[in-house]
Amino acid sequence: MKRRFKLNINHNSEFELDLAPLLAVMVKLVPVLLVSSAFVQMMIIETDLPQVVQEAIQKQENNPKSAQIAVEVNKTEGVKIVVSENGQEKIEVIGFDSNKKIDYATLHAKFVEVKKAHPEIFKIDLNPDAEIPYKDLVKIMDEARKVRVSDVRFPVKDPKTGQDTSTDYMFPEVVFSNMLDG
Repeated sequence: MKRRFKLNINHNSEFELDLAPLLAVMVKLVPVLLVSSAFVQMMIIETDLPQVVQEAIQKQENNPKSAQIAVEVNKTEGVKIVVSENGQEKIEVIGFDSNKKIDYATLHAKFVEVKKAHPEIFKIDLNPDAEIPYKDLVKIMDEARKVRVSDVRFPVKDPKTGQDTSTDYMFPEVVFSNMLDG
């Protein structure tokens, strides 16, 4: 007859944990993360604004009593342009067209009207809902940035020389005002 071997297991024994593979992965991963972090940057659209427009933007930032223009975008109402001046608000609503898309031609025309009424303002606050696609926000910013037709220009006073000049920029400075909502 064959003899059976009984396996004797000691559950009280200790063993060593080998951390060398984990440390090897970490040593290789840390330099990769450091190198890749150098390539991650915040996206900023740099524009070459005329010096007169840049100085007008600085003047507007330093004057808290100047008119404020806010653009609210949501899926139900469309685009709402709110002009706050001297404690009063004027609201312009641009709805959707028949395809449930934002009517960009009407929006551009409203931006031109607002700019003609407030030629000293170059900054707007953009307040979109979370459901608004990014491409729609970019199109709204493009409509607000510059006038399309070449015969429409807006007066700007040069603070250094005191002369009146003109520009085709409407609202090149766009600030997202609801970035901390969440």
